[in-house]
Amino acid sequence: MVGGKDARSIGEPVYTRVAPVVVNVTLGSPEPRVGSGFAISGDHVVTARHIVVGADGPVTVRTVDGTALRAWVVGTDAKTDLALLEAEGPGFKPATMGRSSDLAVGDTVLAIGNPYGLGHSLAVGVLGSRDRRLEVEAGEGPRVDFLQLTIPLNPGNSGGPIFDEQGRVVGMLAGTHAQGQAIAFAVPVEALREVLPALMEGARMSTAFLGVRTEAAEGGVRVVSVVPSGPAGRAGIRAGDLIQYVGGTRVNTQAELRLAIDALPVTSYVFLKLARGGRTVAVDVGLEDRAERPLVVAGMTLRPEPGSGGRVMALRPRSRAERAGVLEGDLIRTVRGVPVLAPADVQDLLSGGEGARLDLLRHGIVVTVQLEP
Repeated sequence: MVGGKDARSIGEPVYTRVAPVVVNVTLGSPEPRVGSGFAISGDHVVTARHIVVGADGPVTVRTVDGTALRAWVVGTDAKTDLALLEAEGPGFKPATMGRSSDLAVGDTVLAIGNPYGLGHSLAVGVLGSRDRRLEVEAGEGPRVDFLQLTIPLNPGNSGGPIFDEQGRVVGMLAGTHAQGQAIAFAVPVEALREVLPALMEGARMSTAFLGVRTEAAEGGVRVVSVVPSGPAGRAGIRAGDLIQYVGGTRVNTQAELRLAIDALPVTSYVFLKLARGGRTVAVDVGLEDRAERPLVVAGMTLRPEPGSGGRVMALRPRSRAERAGVLEGDLIRTVRGVPVLAPADVQDLLSGGEGARLDLLRHGIVVTVQLEP
């Protein structure tokens, strides 16, 4: 039973109607990857960025009737983990878009995807929660409110569509909970609508990384801490500085600081005007791509890896992470139950020093550890 209804009575008619809009996505190089996607037009497919990022050439998309087509990456967005593909050959049947905002907790949702590369499979569950996002003082977390789903999904479903009972797409699967407890996370369809015009234009979008943790303050935004070797640290920004201007834009709140940084191209330079010890200081900051920034967090040296918070490349002896049982080679999936898409996301969630649960992938086995405060 799902939401008080029989799963077969819900899923069978929807599957028959919408299976043709779903495709399997396969990448052979730089390493083999499998995922899912869905058509939004006769020749365009949406999938997860982490499935296709770094593709050396065309990827393969396969329809429910077994037709295999070559497709090329048109645009990507690291902030939402969305990617747009364009395929050659006969036209797809495009999906009908719905609105995730119409869903209530407990409403039935359906997923069709490519678990473990086995082909089209149906899963039925419910919306468990909404607005699962990073709540960080620095305001530098992923710019998407995830839908949390109670639904049995597996690797390979990533990038596939989430449907409502009417067969309308309400989200794209971003990943599953590392514990394997029928918990998954989806990017709402509203985020796709927002970035789709830029993806169609071939944009490769990400977020600029400043590398500060901040707090609200009178007359600006106060820097609480600075990431060692990060953009702000290299520019000479210190804890205690009061950020007042980003370029020519006045910032009075953390939200305004985030929006001002978001409006800048990654890897660009920007002047920040600060108040420090009763005097005004101007610094020139060279921003970095948030998705590509390696970091040291809680004693872990994290290397960016698509679709995760990073791979642990080294551990500092007696650090919080080592004491918790983290090992070199672990892949970080969630922190406090929230999906992480870059090492910077992990840092944002752990920067306050509180205890936290980490969900890891270790040699294909799911592991959960608890960081001490």
